[in-house]
Amino acid sequence: MATKPLWATVETPDGIVIPGPHGVSAESELYPGISSMVAFIISGGEAIMTDPGMRTRSEYPSGVLDEVCGILDRRNLRLKYIVQTHWHFDHTGNTRYVKERYGAEVLCHPKERAIIEDPMLATRPEYVESFGGSVEEIAEDLNLEDPSAVLVPEDTMRGHWNHPVGVDRTVEDGEVLEVGDLEIRVMHTPGHTPGHLSLYNPSSESLYLVDVMYWPTPIHPHPLGKADEQIESVRKCLALEAEYLFPGHELPRSGRQDTKDYLEDVLVKQLQLERRLLVLLDRHGTLTIPELHAETFVIKERYDYGPYSLNCVHSHVRRLLQQRKVARVKRDDGQVAWAVTEEGRPPQGASGVVGGHERAMEEVPLLKGLVTGRE
Repeated sequence: MATKPLWATVETPDGIVIPGPHGVSAESELYPGISSMVAFIISGGEAIMTDPGMRTRSEYPSGVLDEVCGILDRRNLRLKYIVQTHWHFDHTGNTRYVKERYGAEVLCHPKERAIIEDPMLATRPEYVESFGGSVEEIAEDLNLEDPSAVLVPEDTMRGHWNHPVGVDRTVEDGEVLEVGDLEIRVMHTPGHTPGHLSLYNPSSESLYLVDVMYWPTPIHPHPLGKADEQIESVRKCLALEAEYLFPGHELPRSGRQDTKDYLEDVLVKQLQLERRLLVLLDRHGTLTIPELHAETFVIKERYDYGPYSLNCVHSHVRRLLQQRKVARVKRDDGQVAWAVTEEGRPPQGASGVVGGHERAMEEVPLLKGLVTGRE
């Protein structure tokens, strides 16, 4: 017999949040225990909602969707906006139902609109091409024989990810959304996806960063996931010095020092990964992206993260290529590989990746000095 999931609600300075840490629910056969944070920013009888979360299966009659509707109904709130932060299924699964039931406007970033309205774009090469890439080049980078392997499989999309939603209008970085007496600032925070959005309430100093915190990220290969954009998005969030922090898949944080430490740790993971990639290449000469991935995500590979961590490595290697710290080469065995350049060569004695990225943390104090933007 199925067990009913428990949904905890958290009172916040702005309203209510339903946290979305992985493992708190059983909403899916394919991805058990995954949902996203649902946030309500409430003022004057009106509400803005971020990401209504993942669809609820029929055997879970009191899942997150009922909790979302219950909050709106019990408080007799007018749902003014649904801010769709990005297109992933655990954030869009309930959106169409909530939009139709409450008549709210669905907002997203222009770069996210097409795939929110037609998620099957993720199965087509033209989606990659729309961001200046090609499946052939990505497949070559990853040494995949079939370029279509770069795309999300159609059966996966149709079975789980395909939740098309009509978008009413798009919003850009810096726009202000009014709800009651509050003015909520829209932030474009790309990296996790090209059009990822976060929200900031200056009056309470609350930052709804959503999946800026997700690790490993970017989860899509370059250029759908750009490591340079991800790193700048984290720095952008750090600059706010927020009092409250609401991540997409972890518990909320409060206190300026705690939120600062949390965001710095998110940034350190990104920079530490790149440092380790350079150390590996310096030690071994040339390595392919799958070989680099095997050394940097030893522990993550034990979990079902699919291609996320591999794509993360690809995106960061591409960032190092743009910085001329690595070069793309063809090995004698015909494999596309990567080599460190003189510009990217790490200092003598820099630590390696013995045992994998998750267990090699001795460079953290050094990398903490990089969070201000000096690399």
